[in-house]
Amino acid sequence: MKLSVDKKLFYKYLSYVQGIVDTRPTMLILSHVLLEAKGGKLFLSSTDLESSVYTSFPANIIEEGCVCLPAKKIYEIVEKTPEGEIQIQTINDLQAQIDYKKGKTKIKTQNAEDFPQIPKPDDFVYRAIKSEKLDNLIKKTLYCIGSDDLRKNLTGIFFDMTQNGKIRLVSTDGHRMSLAEENIENSIVESFTLPKRASIELRKFIKDSEVVNIGVGKNFFICDDGQTSLLARLVDVKFPDYKQVLPTSFKNTIKIEKKQLTDALQRASVVLQEKNKGVKIYIGENKMEIRSTSDDGETIEEVPVDKLTEPLDVGFNVKYLIDALGTYEEQEVCLSIGDEVSPACIFSSEDDRYRQLSVVMPMRV
Repeated sequence: MKLSVDKKLFYKYLSYVQGIVDTRPTMLILSHVLLEAKGGKLFLSSTDLESSVYTSFPANIIEEGCVCLPAKKIYEIVEKTPEGEIQIQTINDLQAQIDYKKGKTKIKTQNAEDFPQIPKPDDFVYRAIKSEKLDNLIKKTLYCIGSDDLRKNLTGIFFDMTQNGKIRLVSTDGHRMSLAEENIENSIVESFTLPKRASIELRKFIKDSEVVNIGVGKNFFICDDGQTSLLARLVDVKFPDYKQVLPTSFKNTIKIEKKQLTDALQRASVVLQEKNKGVKIYIGENKMEIRSTSDDGETIEEVPVDKLTEPLDVGFNVKYLIDALGTYEEQEVCLSIGDEVSPACIFSSEDDRYRQLSVVMPMRV
């Protein structure tokens, strides 16, 4: 195999596939990326056996062939090479050489025949969605996916497409929940849970095109933009019935400047210790008071708010509130806390609360 390719182009497409590589592989080959040079294109593939990414782009193919290169090493090599053309060639069955301006690097390779066959199920039912909408939905829900393997049903983003013309994404770790929805042309009723890693990786390439196709087959999800595809095995445990925990009323709703509240929460978090991230929030007439106390010190912050009829004094995990606020694009958000045992609800508009809704459970402080 021998080819030449522009460094920027190669680096861009390597970034799409190297993120899915298994970092603690049970097989050495899973830490490698497969390069296939044929038909005027360079094809790249990677897999951890749960998710796979494959992509292609134009290259100057001098000699067709294929080889497996260690993903992390080739990514770092290309990242650090000067701008311009890179030449890649296999020297023998054990080595490949990367030539660039003023230098060259040789690295060990693996046999391409040992690379796992990436499954390509043909039973998908596709629908088109604007890339910007899909990226926006994932961005708003990614932050509160659960990480506890003992609660596998919380380790992904739930795609709810049971309402005609809508797509709703939901995530929760049991202490907080995020929900976001968009309108799409969709007549197919279905729902599924996409693993966290796949959700992160598909955001890397979908911005390359205006529209992507997503589909679900038996146990698999696919996202394809015509040049790059991600195939992921779905979470095989049923997602909780999130509608049961959706608030039925939004009492004591106030409008508040997002940046002002975020800055106050961040300052209040400085004195808190790692094991105790709780802040006490008092909401009274025309002000919100945020108090944090630990062995390291104490902080009191005041934020002006609308007048409330019922004063409240309730505790929350400060990180959860900051994380949720960081996903809103609006300068002003709505905050609703019913009472001392009710969750905090953050939304961008009272007219359309479910376009984006964050729910944070209270805690004892």
